[in-house]
Amino acid sequence: MKNLSLFSLLSGLFLLSACVGDSTDGPAPVTNSVIEDIAANYNTIIENMELVTDINDYPGQEGKYTFYDLDQGVTIADSSSDVWDIAFSGTTLLANTAHGGGIQVIQTAYSEVENAPESGFEATNASWYIYTGEAPNLPKHAVLPNSNATVIIKTPTGNYAKMEILSYYEGNPDVTSAEFANFMTRPADGYFSFNYVLQESESTQLYHVDSYTFLDLDTGSIVEDSLSSQWDIGFNATNIIANTGHNGGLQPLNTEFNLVDEAPLEGYGSMDAAWYTYTMNNTPPHAILPKENYTLTVKTPDDLYAKFRVISYYKGNPDVNSQNFINFIRPADRHYTIEYALQKDGSRFFE
Repeated sequence: MKNLSLFSLLSGLFLLSACVGDSTDGPAPVTNSVIEDIAANYNTIIENMELVTDINDYPGQEGKYTFYDLDQGVTIADSSSDVWDIAFSGTTLLANTAHGGGIQVIQTAYSEVENAPESGFEATNASWYIYTGEAPNLPKHAVLPNSNATVIIKTPTGNYAKMEILSYYEGNPDVTSAEFANFMTRPADGYFSFNYVLQESESTQLYHVDSYTFLDLDTGSIVEDSLSSQWDIGFNATNIIANTGHNGGLQPLNTEFNLVDEAPLEGYGSMDAAWYTYTMNNTPPHAILPKENYTLTVKTPDDLYAKFRVISYYKGNPDVNSQNFINFIRPADRHYTIEYALQKDGSRFFE
C-alpha cells in the first residue's frame, strides 16, 4: 500500500507537470485587428507636382480656353464641369468660379509663399507676366513670367494651390538664346509651362511639413508625442516608419499575411515605402494599391513583435475596381486601413 501510494503520488506529480508544460509551451494566441482610416498626415498633405509643359489644347485659336485639373494633372474637355481648376487663353488665367473656385496673383516669389490668402479671389487675372517691349537687355516683345509673381488658386473642392508659371512659349525655350531673340526662330506662344503645389485638405498651408501619424499597436490608438516610446509605427503619405528612436524596427516579407507565423530575429530597418504599386496608366489609373503577399513585421520599443498588412490607402476602403474609382470619383487618399496581429508574450511567433 505504501509503495502504491508513493507510485500514485509520483504519477500524479508527473501528470501535473505535463499539464503545466502544455499550458506554457508555445506562443500565446494572437488575434488579428483591423484599424480603418488612419489619416497619414492628412492635415498637412502637400502634392509637389512635376513640371507641366506646353498646356494649350487650341493652338492658334484665339479666345479658346484650355481647362486644367490640378488634382489629376490633365486637361479637361468639359468647361461646364466642376473638375477643372484653372484655364488658360492667351495671357489670361481663368478660375472655375461657377463651382466656387477663384484665382489671384500675389507679388511674392513662389518659393516664399507659405500660405494662401483666405480672400481676394477673382474670376480672371493676367498680372503674372511682364511684356518686354523694347526694354534693353531683354528679348524684344516677349511675354516673360514675373519672377516675383505667384498664382494662387482656390479649387471647386475648397483646396488651395500655388503655381509658378515658367514659360509662355512652346518647349519652354531658353529666352536668353539667340534663337529666341530672333523672331523668325522663336517658338509659338500661348503654351504654358509651370510648377505647382496642391494642398489637398482645405488648409491654406502651402509648404511641406514632414510630420507623421503615430500608432500604438497595443491600444490601437494614435500617439501625439513623436518622441514617446509608446508608438510603434508611423505613417506619412506612402512612407511607413518604425520607432527606431526607442529600438523599434520594420522588416518587409514577401509572404501572405496569414502565412507569416514567425517574425524575423534580425534585419529590422527604419522605414518601408515599397508596400504598394503605383498603377500609372493601367486600370485603375494613377492609383496606390497595396502589393499582394506583402507583410511588414514590426519590432516594438517594448521588444514585442507584430505583423501587419495594408488593406487600403483610400478613405473608407473603397472598391478600386468600381467605375467610380476608375473614373477618379474617389475618396481621399492617405487614409490607411491595416490588419495586424501583435504578439504580447514577447515571442516572435504568431501561431
